[in-house]
Amino acid sequence: MPAVILAYPSRKAGHCKHAIHLLFTIVPIHGIDSPQEACMNLRRIIIIAVFAALIVAGSYIAIPVGPVPVTLQTAFVLLAGILGGRAIGLAAVAVYLVLGAIGLPVFSGGIGGFAHFAGPTGGFLISWLLVAPFAGFCADTGFAGGKTHETTTTRQLVWIILGTVGATVIQYLVGLPYLKLILGIEWSRALVVGLVPFIPGDLIKMIAVVILGNLFAPQVRQFLHSPVQEEPDAEETGS
Repeated sequence: MPAVILAYPSRKAGHCKHAIHLLFTIVPIHGIDSPQEACMNLRRIIIIAVFAALIVAGSYIAIPVGPVPVTLQTAFVLLAGILGGRAIGLAAVAVYLVLGAIGLPVFSGGIGGFAHFAGPTGGFLISWLLVAPFAGFCADTGFAGGKTHETTTTRQLVWIILGTVGATVIQYLVGLPYLKLILGIEWSRALVVGLVPFIPGDLIKMIAVVILGNLFAPQVRQFLHSPVQEEPDAEETGS
């Protein structure tokens, strides 16, 4: 973040400072009463930063299809929830949207600014605040009360699939009406512009998310939630 701030005028540097304070109110960290809790919070921040960075990277891999480009961002938004859980997913998306809102070029096409939310893709961006937590909620439900395994169980996989498909539906339930409103077009045209061209790509991305979730969700969740092992004191090891 310091390198980014130095690359922008002082006004945007000030915006970044305010954004950083805001982000710390978003990140789901807990009270730090011990080194173990501090380490757990650090793990959460690392995972949130990784997913936010992946969402940014996904915006630069875009195929223009009308007013709404095809990007890898939706896959990373889904993965943030599936792998990290609802709180991590929401925080990663919030970080990304805040960075874009303050003007950093993180939106599709390498642009930024709050005005982008008033464009045709604004509804899809806003929908991610529901998409990631919903996918995470479903995955959390699948992993709740279960033992940690190296691979997912059938129950967990079913919830991952439900979360992936349901979250994708939510994205369109929010994004399509917004697109229709902004462009001032009929529903038939909105479906042609904002849904039909993306169905093949969304199917591929959903399959990829389910596969990656099946492979890595147990490991990521173990990293986030497993207790930190304390090193024995020197006196204890010496005795």
